[in-house]
Amino acid sequence: MHFQSFAHPTILIVILAVSSSPWTAADESNSIPTKTSLPITVPVADHVDWKTTLAQQDMIWDQLPRNWKEAPFLGNGEQGTMMYQIDNRRLRWDVGCSAAHDHRPFEQDDQSEKNVATLNRGRHFIGHLEMQFPAKLTGGTARLGLWNAETTGTLDSLAGNAEWTALVHANAPVMRLGCKATGQLKGMVMAYVPQPATNPRAQRAKTPRIPANPAPVQSKLADGVQTAVHNLHAGGQTAVAWQQRNIDGTQWLWLSVQHSFPDKVAMDKAVSAVRSAVAADQDVWLQTHRDWWHQYYHASFVSTGDPYWDAFYWAQQYKLASATRGKGWILDNQGPWLQPTAWNSIWWNLNAQLSHSGFATANRRDMGSALSYRLDIKRENLARNVAPAYREDSYAIGRNSSGWDLLGRAGQPGTGRPPMDRLIGRECGNLLWALHNVDLEYRYWQDQELRDRVLYPLLVRAVNYYRHFLVEQPDGLLHLPQTYSPEYRLAEDCTYDLDLLRWGSGRLLELAEESRLNQADEPLISAWQDIQKRLVPSHVDKTGRMIGRSLPLSGPHRHWSHLMAIYPLRNLTPDTAEDRELITRSLDHWHSFKAGLAGYSATGGACMAALLSDGDRALEFLGRLKNFLHANTFYSEAGGLPVIETPLHGATAIQEMLLQSWGGRLRIFPAVPDDWSTVQFHQLRGEGAFLVSARREQGSTKWAVIQSQSGGTVAIDPQMPAAQYLTSPDTTVQVSQDGLYQVKTLPGGWVAFYPQGEPLTDFTVTPVPRRGKPFRFGKPTAKQPH
Repeated sequence: MHFQSFAHPTILIVILAVSSSPWTAADESNSIPTKTSLPITVPVADHVDWKTTLAQQDMIWDQLPRNWKEAPFLGNGEQGTMMYQIDNRRLRWDVGCSAAHDHRPFEQDDQSEKNVATLNRGRHFIGHLEMQFPAKLTGGTARLGLWNAETTGTLDSLAGNAEWTALVHANAPVMRLGCKATGQLKGMVMAYVPQPATNPRAQRAKTPRIPANPAPVQSKLADGVQTAVHNLHAGGQTAVAWQQRNIDGTQWLWLSVQHSFPDKVAMDKAVSAVRSAVAADQDVWLQTHRDWWHQYYHASFVSTGDPYWDAFYWAQQYKLASATRGKGWILDNQGPWLQPTAWNSIWWNLNAQLSHSGFATANRRDMGSALSYRLDIKRENLARNVAPAYREDSYAIGRNSSGWDLLGRAGQPGTGRPPMDRLIGRECGNLLWALHNVDLEYRYWQDQELRDRVLYPLLVRAVNYYRHFLVEQPDGLLHLPQTYSPEYRLAEDCTYDLDLLRWGSGRLLELAEESRLNQADEPLISAWQDIQKRLVPSHVDKTGRMIGRSLPLSGPHRHWSHLMAIYPLRNLTPDTAEDRELITRSLDHWHSFKAGLAGYSATGGACMAALLSDGDRALEFLGRLKNFLHANTFYSEAGGLPVIETPLHGATAIQEMLLQSWGGRLRIFPAVPDDWSTVQFHQLRGEGAFLVSARREQGSTKWAVIQSQSGGTVAIDPQMPAAQYLTSPDTTVQVSQDGLYQVKTLPGGWVAFYPQGEPLTDFTVTPVPRRGKPFRFGKPTAKQPH
């Protein structure tokens, strides 16, 4: 019996026929389908017209953007650009590179300087390109095409016009701009404008780094390639190389920005990249770029039928692949689009984790694996982040760090780490949260090498760090001295840390059991068991979960640092009436303080409401995000400073409404709001490496297909009061009294559900028809404040 794998573009699944009356009545609460041996081939086909579907989500500007909040953006995971108009004769194209960091020595940090890791080893400015026109621009348009990851546009003057195009190549370190001008706009010049390699946070705080980085050195090589090179004071080099050519009246420019440390080879790399791009067959070069993006999109499909949220969701999938890649750079607060900011590095107490939260369900591993990759290759610096007394067996990370080396001194429970800031010096749990993201990668792909080589050893040392500070008190329980609950206050028995430590030690016991390790193999098993048994419970009062011992939530709190056990850890779930009530009470109280909430407060609330299976409330929370979004779906806080994690987490919240996977169960359509009458997704991923496709119409699941990549068992809730099902020969299904379907299968096995009493139908993936007018991101409107 042969069948193809469950992947694009067409899947043929061979099944056994179900009899014309497939349900027996031996037990009305536990109906079992009857099968015969007649083979039937059931197609599960991807009928999505991807080009047309994504074109409906394109961002369109009918006037030129005026700042980064409105700008079309391009990126390849390391290099990036944004375009906006400077004045009536100039367009600006930012030149960004996620690799470009300063490297001032860790040992020379002044620990009394707040966020010193960012000041000394954060991202630095590079420069930008300008299109300079000989006549005034009277108007223009732009379109960001998601399918091909390219921007195009037009420019107008009183007597002339121009057409332009731009891309950042998907897998070559080069961006390309093209402009064809007529009339008054002929004679357009493309000019590179270098900027000093200054630190945005230091510049904003007026605390310049001394000595300053030298001024960039510009040169022109014999073949016409031009360069601007920053030779950094602390070592390393950031270099920009570019070349222009006029081909059939179109002015083309290829540009590469590279960074190297400690060697100064960035200029050679940038020049080589530009020369290769210029010499390439441009049609072939362009097609390889497009092929990468087309393959990327095919990994999964989501359609809610809501024009706004569909456009938003696909913008985030595009943004994610523009900003990070496997074995690339962890998504810091900027991505490759560095702007004036105080946050020009990685923030570890929420930002990086939220940015990399949706990759697993979206079946886009490379969009999350930079986190596990960097934590792995920089693990020796995770030890340097703790005080010398703990480096032999512990890892941790501070509030912020360079993306290059992950050096950022961690806080310490109890007395903290003088002379560090009293809050930052007690912020301790961030590495554990990051490792929860790494655990998602393992759980969803069942990569045992990742488990054994990266997740397990890093988690052991992250838990070890806390073991040095646990104190047994007269109640016989293990307590934590004072630590910092991010964005709120100091507390003993801080809920943020207890939740993460309880998860981390429990997960280590599960991983040890998976690997068949006993006490002789892993002596720390008894220590983890003791933490599970005696760690003080998180404190609760009449308002719900507290910040810590004797510290209730008594004012606005944009973070959910006291609710980690609910989401994302899911150590506290609504499986019992008592726990459901506690979750609801805690969520209600958190959002009862209207002032001071951020965009990610809305997305976090949406995820918790989805956990409670309350789709309407999840959508209401998600709707609050709209007021925080800029015209291009970017986001900012603190007076307009850009941060990238919140819109990306908004896409994660949408996924949580469509598919949840935890506790050994796949929950299909767990929290779909009434307003989303018809919803469909294809090849979303669950724990255990299960791929799920499903369609819902008028509030009912029409079909669901689940395929296993690794084999195993899983409980499935297809949201059908009674379902017929079809399986591959190597798959067994048992129907339980609670309406769940216990599925056991081998790699490649599958099961398909459809409602009782309905005829067998094709399981076909097609876009959900739109309701209402198409929504266009791009030009700012009253509904999109900027």
